[in-house]
Amino acid sequence: MLDDSRAQSDSARLRALSWIQEAVVQVSCQDWRAALAALDRVGDAQDLLTPAEQVAGHINAGLAHLSLLELGPARADLMTALEISTEHGLVNQQFKVRHNLGCLEYYAGHLPEAIRLMREADEMDVQVGRVRAQHDLALVLLEVGLLDQARVTLTRALDEARHDGHRLEEADLRLDLATTALLRDDLSAARDHLDAAVAAFRARGAGERQRSAALLRAWVAVTEGVVPRGLDRTLAPWLGVERPVTPDERLAVRVHVEALLLRGHFTEAGYAVQRLRGRVRQGFSADMHDRLLVAKVAAAQGDSARSRRAVRSALHRLTERQAPSQSLEIRAALALHGRRIADFDVNDGLASGSATKVFDAVERWRAVSHRLPTLSAPEDERSAALVAELRHARRESVAAGDEGAQHRARATELEWEVSRLDWSRAEQDGGRAAIAPVGHSTARELLGSRGEQALVWVAQDGEEYVLVVTPRGTRLHHVGSAIEVAALADRLTRDLHAHAFAGTNPALEAAVGRAVAGSVAALDQRLFADVDLADGPVVVIPGRTLMAAPWGMLPSLSGRPVTVAPSVTRWSGPLLSGEPAPTEQLRVTTLTGPRLHRAAAEAAAVARVWDEVGALATAHEAATAESVREALAVDGVVHVAAHGTHERQSPWFSSLLMADGPVFAHELPRQSAAQHVVLSACDVGRLDPRPGDEPLGLTAALMALGVRSVVAPVAPVSDAAAADAMVAYHQHLAGGSSASEALAATLTEHPAAGAFCLYGTDWRPDPGQIQRAGSLNIAS
Repeated sequence: MLDDSRAQSDSARLRALSWIQEAVVQVSCQDWRAALAALDRVGDAQDLLTPAEQVAGHINAGLAHLSLLELGPARADLMTALEISTEHGLVNQQFKVRHNLGCLEYYAGHLPEAIRLMREADEMDVQVGRVRAQHDLALVLLEVGLLDQARVTLTRALDEARHDGHRLEEADLRLDLATTALLRDDLSAARDHLDAAVAAFRARGAGERQRSAALLRAWVAVTEGVVPRGLDRTLAPWLGVERPVTPDERLAVRVHVEALLLRGHFTEAGYAVQRLRGRVRQGFSADMHDRLLVAKVAAAQGDSARSRRAVRSALHRLTERQAPSQSLEIRAALALHGRRIADFDVNDGLASGSATKVFDAVERWRAVSHRLPTLSAPEDERSAALVAELRHARRESVAAGDEGAQHRARATELEWEVSRLDWSRAEQDGGRAAIAPVGHSTARELLGSRGEQALVWVAQDGEEYVLVVTPRGTRLHHVGSAIEVAALADRLTRDLHAHAFAGTNPALEAAVGRAVAGSVAALDQRLFADVDLADGPVVVIPGRTLMAAPWGMLPSLSGRPVTVAPSVTRWSGPLLSGEPAPTEQLRVTTLTGPRLHRAAAEAAAVARVWDEVGALATAHEAATAESVREALAVDGVVHVAAHGTHERQSPWFSSLLMADGPVFAHELPRQSAAQHVVLSACDVGRLDPRPGDEPLGLTAALMALGVRSVVAPVAPVSDAAAADAMVAYHQHLAGGSSASEALAATLTEHPAAGAFCLYGTDWRPDPGQIQRAGSLNIAS
C-alpha cells in the first residue's frame, strides 16, 4: 500500500511521510536496518515535514539504532528529537524521547540513570499509552535482577495491552514474562508464556518475532538439560551471521554452545564459544552468560586455568556493576546474574572433594554486596518527603473500613515511588573498589588468632553441606537434603512465633513450648549430628536455608559465643582493616517506641548501666524516626526498644515503630557512625535471602551502612523477657565482655530470649572510651 501511494503521488511531502510510515512498520517488525533505510529515503524532504513528523522520524531512527546497539547515532537522533519537541512544546513527544533516552542509558549499562530518566518521563502529565514505557522499565528491572518488581510491571502492562487489543505488544510482553519466569527457575510458566506469544505472532504474520520466540523456547529446553528436536533449524537464521551483535544473534550462539556441551561435542563447543568473544554492548545478564560458557567449555576441555580466569572475570564484572549503585536493593539484586556461574564454581569445588576449593568458591560469591564500599549518598529531599508521607500512611492504615483501605493502597504506591528513587541513586565518583574475598589460609589464620572456628553452610543442588573451618584445617560435611533442613528451620520459626503469642494461656504456652523444644532438637540433630566442634567461640555463615535460625538456642552451640555473618569476608573486614582505637568518650543512646509496657524502663536501665561505667549515655522516651536516624549517625552504641516489623516481600521496608510511625530500612543514615546496635524488637533480626546468598532486611541494611555488629531477634520475644535479657546483656557488655560473650551469657541466664542473635563482627567497648564520670541524660 505504501509503495502504491508513492507510485501514485508527485507530492514530495507525501512520499516523505510514506517513508516515515514504512519505518514505523519495519520497527514493528523489528527489521531495524530496513527501518533506517526507509528513513534515509526521506532525505531533503525533512523541511516539508511538521515538527511532530520530524520528531517521529528521529524517534524511530533512535529506536532502530538502539536495537542495533549503535548508541552514538541513537543518542544523536534522540537529542535532536528532544530539541525539536521542546522548542515546539510537543509534550507527548517529549515523554517518548525522555523515555527512550532512559532506554539508551540501559543499553549503555548506566542502570541508575536509566531508571531515573524513565521515572521522570513516567511522572510527566501527558495523555499517552504507557504500555511500551512500562515494558521498557520492566526490562531495566530485569537487568538489575529485581524479578518480582519486573514481573508485576510486565503483568500490569500485559493487562493494559490486552484491554486495548494490542496483540503484538501483548505477545512481546509474554516473551519477557517468559524470561522472568526462566530467571525464577519457573520453567513451566516460561513455556506457557512462550506458547501464547508464538501463537499471537503466527496469527499476525510477524515471522521475525515468531523466530525470536522459538529461539527463547530452545533456551528453556537447554536450560533443562535437553537438546530440542529441530534445534539446528531453529538456530539457522542466526548462526550464519559472521559477527553476532544483536540480542537474538548472540542468544542463538549461546544456545548452540549449550547444546554442543550437552551432546559432548567439546571441541566444536570450543570453536562456537569463540564467536562470543570481543566487546559488544549487551545486557549484563547476557555478558555473565558469555563468561559462564567460556568457563564451562574450558572445564569440559580440561583447561582448568582458563576456566578459573573466566570465573574470576565474571566476579570482577559483578562487583564492577554493583559498586556504582547507591541502592542496597539494587546491589543485592544484581547478584542474580552471577547465580549460575557461582553454582558452576561451587559445584566444581564440590566435585574436587577439596574443602579448601569449596571454601574459596563459596566465599567468592557469597554476599558480594557486603564487600562493596559503604553507601554514602545522602537522602534527597523528595525521598525524605515521600518517606514521611509513607510513615503517615502506614500509621493510619490500621483504621477500619474504607479509610484504612485507602491508606494501605496509598502506602503501596508510596513504597513503589520511594523504591524507584532509591534505585536511581548512583555513586558520583564511582572510583571505589570492592574488597577482595578473603582466602582460605587468611581465614584460618585470623580464626586462630582469635581462638574461634567458623561454620560455613552451603546449600547446593538440593543438598546441604557445612564447612568447619578451624586453625588446624577445614572439613567438609554432607548434612543431607537442603529442602529438609529448610523445612526444619521454618518449622522452628513458626513454633517460636506461636509460642510468643501463647503467653495468655498457660496450657497452650506449655504445649507450644514443647513443640519449640522438639523443633530445636530436630534442627540441631540434623545440622550437627556428624559435626565435631572444638570448644570456644563460633562464627556462623548461615547461607540461604538458615538465615532465620536462632543459633543461640541450638544445644550444640548453647553457652558458646556465636557471631552470625553474611560471609567470612564481611566478618573479617573490620578485623583486617586495622582501625585505629577510638579516643572519644563512648556515646550510648537508648530509644523507645510506643505500646511496649517495659520499653521505657528497659531504655532507662540500659542507659544507667553505661552511665555507671563512664559512657556518655542518653535515654529518649517516645523517640521519633528522626531520633533513630540521628542516633545512628553520631553515637557509638544505639539501643532501640520498640515494636518491629520484618517485611518478607519488601525487606527494605522492614521497620521499627516509633512515636511518629515506622522508621524504615530505606531511610537509615548513609553512613552510620554506630559500631554496635541493639534492636529489642520482634522479628527484625530476620534476613531473607536473594540469589548469591545476599541477605535482605533491617539487620542487613545496618551492616551495609557501616554498623559493625547488630543484636536482634529472629522471632517475637515477649516484652518482659526482652527487657530483662537486654539489660543483662548491656551489663555484661559494659563489664568488658565482647558482644558474643555477653549474648552467650545472657541467653544462658534468660533462655526465653533465645531468639536474639549477634550479626556482623564481634565488638567490645574500648577501655579508652569509658571514663568513670557518668553523665546520664533522660530526654523525652
